[in-house]
Amino acid sequence: MKSIEQTGRTVDEAVDVALKRLGVERQDVEVEVLAEESRGLLGILGYSAAKIRVTVRELTSADEQAEEEQPQPESEPIQAEVPEEQAIIEPSKLAERARDIGLQIIDLMGIRAKMTIVRDDDEGVAININSQDDIGLLIGKRGQTLSSLQLLVAMMSNREMPQEERRRIILDVEGYRARRDRTLQTMAISAARRAKRSGRPVTMSALTPRERRVVHLALAEDPAVSTRSEGEDPNRSVVIVPRRRDSSSETSQRSYRRRY
Repeated sequence: MKSIEQTGRTVDEAVDVALKRLGVERQDVEVEVLAEESRGLLGILGYSAAKIRVTVRELTSADEQAEEEQPQPESEPIQAEVPEEQAIIEPSKLAERARDIGLQIIDLMGIRAKMTIVRDDDEGVAININSQDDIGLLIGKRGQTLSSLQLLVAMMSNREMPQEERRRIILDVEGYRARRDRTLQTMAISAARRAKRSGRPVTMSALTPRERRVVHLALAEDPAVSTRSEGEDPNRSVVIVPRRRDSSSETSQRSYRRRY
């Protein structure tokens, strides 16, 4: 199988570069995180790049046959993610308020952006942000700027709404959250493999509460490892612990549900 190693400022960046070098899609490869990025002291001293190994999957004859025999839908095409232009036609007052507040805040940041309401239901309001400027300014390190912006918009937009009309506000920047979740899942699986090979716990880098939850969920069905959160925010992270083969059934059924 063809395999290359790639470095980058972040794991996401390294994966993108490797895929372009190989000329393949994300679903066609396996990614192993060899080293996570480190910002060092004050984000400058001791900086080290992320390093990954990307291996192209080889289809077996059985896989090729299954792919050929897979029926193709005629009247119901596969649904892709909601594109930018497919905004909610008649958004609720809360959704409009959240979008307007978000645009005002982003404008004060000196960033030109468009905010599109892509979901507005009982579960909450989802808004996607598109910008011609550097989207990294809106995302921040490990999504911290985006999380802070989301919290601020949610608090301000819900504040003057009746209690029964208050809902969750979710902000995303050009699909960043989905990409970050896929990266975290890859990192979690890679760390779990290292833990199982070495027989010793593996500690991931500091993660936000939401990111820790993604890691716990990614490994919840792996019977060979357990996960726990350790440390204090903002340095709290996930420790992946290999299970002993003779562990009790009660231990083997421990889930990811713990304090995030």
